[in-house]
Amino acid sequence: MLERALLRDPLVFLLRFAAVAGVLYLFRADVSGFYLSLVTAPANWLLGGDGGVAYTRQGHELSLVYRQLGLRFAVHDIIYQNLLVALALFSATQAHWMWKLKWGGVAILTLWASHVASLFLGGHVIVWDFLWSLPADVRADLLPRVTEHFPMERDWLFSRLFGLWHTWGRQSLALAVWALAALPLLRRLSDADTQERVK
Repeated sequence: MLERALLRDPLVFLLRFAAVAGVLYLFRADVSGFYLSLVTAPANWLLGGDGGVAYTRQGHELSLVYRQLGLRFAVHDIIYQNLLVALALFSATQAHWMWKLKWGGVAILTLWASHVASLFLGGHVIVWDFLWSLPADVRADLLPRVTEHFPMERDWLFSRLFGLWHTWGRQSLALAVWALAALPLLRRLSDADTQERVK
């Protein structure tokens, strides 16, 4: 269970969180390659291996390769900062190790799934952004081949979902899972305060 000190001493918690996040960030490069392999493989499966579109990794650099068109798009070198935030939040929380293990695992699995989905959506967004940037005659020539694997009707929806994820989801998902895990304590504290007021 969570300790009440978590809410009584927020400054101590924040300092502990900052220290853990700093240490984790030092190992970012070591973890990056391994974690990218865990998210790119399922993302490539979702994109469809027979379509000639896949994420490839060279060291810590990630690219989206569209073999049929002979294109390679650079993707940001990311270890997904919200993964570090989640690990730091649950590590810094004063709680039983079973609570940390259970909810830390839930957070990691949730973030992993969101990162796979982000790469899948991002693949569509990258290809269509490139296509819309081309002159109309060139775009018309490429359109039949592209729409075989990237239907045009998905462009608007996937672009909006991808934009919402990067604006709100990426920054808040780790905190949302942590807050969900802490809800039982918050409810007990609220009930205790209510009883004290009644007395």
